[in-house]
Amino acid sequence: MAKQALILYYSQFGNTARLASKIHEVTGADIVRIKVPDDTFPLDMEETGRIYQQQLKTHAFPKLVTTLPDLSYYDLILVGGPVWNEKVSSPIIALLQQLQEFTGKIAPFSTGWSDTGDYQEDFINYAGKLNITSGYHILTHGSPAFNEKSLFSWLRKL
Repeated sequence: MAKQALILYYSQFGNTARLASKIHEVTGADIVRIKVPDDTFPLDMEETGRIYQQQLKTHAFPKLVTTLPDLSYYDLILVGGPVWNEKVSSPIIALLQQLQEFTGKIAPFSTGWSDTGDYQEDFINYAGKLNITSGYHILTHGSPAFNEKSLFSWLRKL
């Protein structure tokens, strides 16, 4: 793993937060939860999906209310988020836009309900000029499910 790592993650329902916490526990990396204003998304996933689709159409991604640390201290950022409609969630898209000046490696991780779809490819597309490594993607109701062995294997490669 890198010398100085940072975990940045967005979690709406807690699944990505649990995975980010486990990565933090294993690596000791600094960790920051990315937040959007409270009224951005409802607690209903179907309504969130409609808002998300509108954001994708208009490229009006949510404002992030989290202050990021000084990124020059890190050579690796692990970016975690939920899979929405088999794609990268809009808060993570907004985060990737803010990270464009980062020169280290970015390693995505995600949690999805039943299908990760094209998450890695979608992440790379939104990452622009960022240096993206292979990600760690798990499902809460399917395969690949979380297991420590696969997580440790992924982390060793970073």
